[in-house]
Amino acid sequence: MIQRQFSNKRIRVLVGLFLAAGLLIQYQRAMSLPNKSSAPVMAKAEANPKSNMAFASVSFETPPVVESLEDAARRDPMGFIQDALDQYDRSIRDYTCTFSKQELVNRKMTKEQVMEAMFREEPFSVRLKWIKNEDKCSRVLYVADRWVDKDNQQLAVVEPGPIARIFVSHVMRPIAGRDARKASRRTINQFGLRNSLHLTLKYCKIAQDKKIPDFNFKYVGNGKVEGHETLIFERHLPYTGEDGIWPDRVLVVHIDKELLLPRLCTAYADDQKTVVLGRYMTSKIKLNANLPDSIFTKKGMGL
Repeated sequence: MIQRQFSNKRIRVLVGLFLAAGLLIQYQRAMSLPNKSSAPVMAKAEANPKSNMAFASVSFETPPVVESLEDAARRDPMGFIQDALDQYDRSIRDYTCTFSKQELVNRKMTKEQVMEAMFREEPFSVRLKWIKNEDKCSRVLYVADRWVDKDNQQLAVVEPGPIARIFVSHVMRPIAGRDARKASRRTINQFGLRNSLHLTLKYCKIAQDKKIPDFNFKYVGNGKVEGHETLIFERHLPYTGEDGIWPDRVLVVHIDKELLLPRLCTAYADDQKTVVLGRYMTSKIKLNANLPDSIFTKKGMGL
């Protein structure tokens, strides 16, 4: 009996040791497992450095250098005028303005003439009304290819001055005829803001291609025309007179800083700028005025 009791006690001790060992093993396994509740914290801790790095890379990125108008004009004056011309072609259909001119014609300086102008690009159309110092005409209308004579010369509708209007309401005149040349250095198909840019650049390119030593075109500084801030450009050509191929010796062009359009162009016959060949100014510009077709017809003029 005593031996059996001893054996039973021994068995219970062994079972207890076995159970204790099992609990110990389970506890160790539990401790070795990853703590699931801490996982989001670790993920968040890992995400923060990455987000900070991304923020730092954006905030410390070198911003693009924005070139000023003056720097662009100084760096590449011809390119600047070309860009202004390209912008015009992309954005402008028509406009109204006040246009004034004073020119050396037949070796005499004309009085300053001031006109109200209406203009559209397609088809090329110009309507002018003199409001100061009209010269042999009070209004002119030109539409490219609309009126052509038997010699295929482009014609313009000319409303004469008040005395001549007693006898005739209007006449048709070649835009490059003798009367036109006596009245102006430029023909009416050379009128307009775009033409001012185009002609400035045209002779620059011709002179550059021909490697003319006297040619120079540069940005010379800032100015103002009737309160509008401008960039001033100067062009120098080997002008030899009215019968030569070059239009002037020195051309000074004021480009409006806001509109990037010419406000004032003055042409000189000499480097000292003492002999003025022509002075052309545009003011009160209203771009894309949506002018109707009727504006550019005889009927629209009341003729």
